Amino acid sequence: MASLHPSAPAPFVSVPSATPPLDRCAYPILERRMGPVGEHPLVYLDSAATALVSRSVTDAYADFLHTSCANIHRGAHRLAEEATDAFECAREHVARFFGVGDAARVVLTHGATESLNLAARGWAEGHLRRGDVIAVAEDGHHSNLVPWLSAAERAGAEVAWIPLGADGVLDYGVWSSIAERRPRLVALSSQSNVLGFRQPALDRIMHDARAAGAAVVLDGAQSAACDPVAFDRCDADFYVCSAHKMGGPTGVGALLCSPRVFDEMEPMFLGGGMAAAVGRDGWRPLAGTAALEAGTPPIAAAVAWSVALDALEEAGIERIAAHIGRLAQRARRGLAALPGVSVLGGGAPEPFRALVSFTVKGMHPHDAGQVLDAAGIMVRAGHHCAKPVHAALGVRASVRASFAGYSTEDEVDVLVEALARAIDEGRTNEKGGRP
Repeated sequence: MASLHPSAPAPFVSVPSATPPLDRCAYPILERRMGPVGEHPLVYLDSAATALVSRSVTDAYADFLHTSCANIHRGAHRLAEEATDAFECAREHVARFFGVGDAARVVLTHGATESLNLAARGWAEGHLRRGDVIAVAEDGHHSNLVPWLSAAERAGAEVAWIPLGADGVLDYGVWSSIAERRPRLVALSSQSNVLGFRQPALDRIMHDARAAGAAVVLDGAQSAACDPVAFDRCDADFYVCSAHKMGGPTGVGALLCSPRVFDEMEPMFLGGGMAAAVGRDGWRPLAGTAALEAGTPPIAAAVAWSVALDALEEAGIERIAAHIGRLAQRARRGLAALPGVSVLGGGAPEPFRALVSFTVKGMHPHDAGQVLDAAGIMVRAGHHCAKPVHAALGVRASVRASFAGYSTEDEVDVLVEALARAIDEGRTNEKGGRP
């Protein structure tokens, strides 16, 4: 596809596109046509918010409900046993996928946000004391900030921020000063949902935090589908993820726990399925994950998530990572070449892995999002539940394009060309060339 701007880099010369690792034919939604008369193919570039779901995943969801629909751990009939087996097999699959040696330390939740709240209420609430320090990284999603800000307020603990520089890189020097104070807990992200790259000092910070005796929380929501952690070999005590960012359904996720924190977890949700005994003289919880999974869990969603994990494994995680990394770099270069476009974190030394956020001078992100939507291009516009990141970079909001294993180079090109046209039209109108 020829560029509208002669200064645009070489990637936009028409060349054969690389085949995506995930078969696009498996995703029925990609057959949709957009625009008033269906003149545009759907270009879905919002996978960081929610990844598309394949037919095999929805089939697995429906098949469970149509053949083995029953509650788990509570019935002796055949359907209940089938449902229990399917749910526990999904838990074991999640454990294997993330390198957890004992599936009993995988708590299935309704998503990453619930997982983080469970860690905050089920562990931190019982371990934080007045005067303790909680360190939070400024590149975090609200879901990995608000629970810790709230926990600190309840306990009378202090929040120490690990700040971002102008390039979006965490300040390791400031972190080193915080580490000397032996924080009780450190909350980090495996990849920012705004910046799109792995922090250069992430592993060092995690190692320092563990050495200082802190519990380490790692939000893996943005990288779980392309860079899953080998949990038992890393320095994290808690790791969270959501199935819907991995090609699975909404409403299910996981909290992975290290042995040292899992044995100290207290139930956050109370009621059905988590109590071992209840009577007039009180109650006591069951042991293990059963104590932390009160009520009916997302059984069908967990079963379908396992099928989504199959697809990622069959396509090859490394292949997916390489593919979406190329797309992110392509988008970064193409967008940065457009007049008035600033790529957030564009000065960072790390490569962009799965997404690119940007601003357009003179164009509100919501307006840019609407312009792209009119061309059939689905992107995110706003603060992306990450206001501190934007504040640190001196902007209120941004446009975000994000990629998955089914995304293509052509879709990146369509994004850049559509934005280029919008910028050209805006500049022409400013000069009075059009009414």
